[in-house]
Order: sequence, then C-alpha cells, then structure tokens
Amino acid sequence: MFKKLLTIAVILFISAGTNAKEVKNMETNPKNFRKEHLAIRNAMSEKEVAEKSGVIVKRLLQTGWYQNAQEIFAYYPLKNEVDCRALFLQAWSDGKKIALPRTREENQMDFFYIDSLKQLEEGTFHVMEPVRGSEKADPLQQPVIVPGSVFGRDGSRYGYGKGYYDRFFAKYPRLRRYAVCYEHQLEETLPTDQHDIYMHDIYTEREVIQCFWGSEALLES
Repeated sequence: MFKKLLTIAVILFISAGTNAKEVKNMETNPKNFRKEHLAIRNAMSEKEVAEKSGVIVKRLLQTGWYQNAQEIFAYYPLKNEVDCRALFLQAWSDGKKIALPRTREENQMDFFYIDSLKQLEEGTFHVMEPVRGSEKADPLQQPVIVPGSVFGRDGSRYGYGKGYYDRFFAKYPRLRRYAVCYEHQLEETLPTDQHDIYMHDIYTEREVIQCFWGSEALLES
C-alpha cells in the first residue's frame, strides 16, 4: 500500500512541475531535505512565529474534534515550532485535560497530564516534558497535535529523525493525528517507508488540509 501510494504521489509531484532529479534527491537524501526546511523555520522571527501560531491555534479551537474532546495530546514547542500553548490555556479553561510527551529508552515516548505550564522540566534534546511523577495518560481516542520538520499534502511527515511519533502511533494507530506547521513546511508529497505514519489533517496559517491518507484511515477505523 505504501509503495503504491508513493508511486502515485511521485507521478503527481512530477506532473506538478517537480522534475525527476529533484524527486530522486528527496528519496536519496531526506536528511538534507529535512535540514533545508528546518533552516527556513529557524530563521523565522519571534513575531512571525507568534502571529502564525496564533492563526493556527484559532483554527484548531474551531474544530469539532477540539470541541468534543475531553483530553488532548499535544507537545511543548521547541526552536520555532508552531506554538500551541494558547490552546493549552483555553483547554484548561474549557475543562479539558492536556497531556504532553515524555521520552524514554529506545526512542519511545508516553504522554503525561499537566495542569499548568509550571509542571514541566527539561528533558531529552532540551524539550520541555512533564515532570517526573506526573500521571500517565492512557491512549484511547484522544486527538494528537503533531509537530514535524516537513509535511506532504498527502499526509506524509518527516519528524526529526528519531522516530518517536512513528513508534508511538504504530502502537496506537486509532488515535487521530492532526499535524500543525507553517505553510513553508509543506511539499506535495514526501518519500516514505513502511515505518512512517501519515497524518489525518494538516493545519497551517493559510489552510486546513484533509489528507487523502487521513480520509482513507478514517473510513477504515
């Protein structure tokens, strides 16, 4: 299925104006491709991050899944990632629970509840994580807000190379995966392998993308 989707996506990508050499470079050098996108994101000003993050958070708060959720799995922003902390504050005000990831051995992670931004400590790769002793969340049907370095409009995703989210979603495939990123982090598609997990929807400051893969996954679940 993955190979079939990738073949279709590459054909569409080429027809959209990307030549075969560029596609080949993406296939053989994903680390450099990720690095290029991260360089653009890291160059964003604090004001730009705040403004675009605000628009994205507003989109998230207007969704049916936010309004219906009792718990939300999210992340603490690092290095100009989309800043969803305003969503945490609104969720707590709305009586919802927020859980953030805490990493462990073998590039695994679990989600733990926090009641305030003071219940965090610096963890792996300088990411802020729930403090030790926080209550562990049981993944059931919570929506998950997912960061990344670059996304394809088909729902494909590159993270940061360690596979934390791919491993987590492989264990809990029924969780809804909602990516957030800036418009410049989007490509038509990304070459993936069998371990890469696709997103259901992608939210940017300009649009909401209901991914083909996401629609298919929703129908199957």
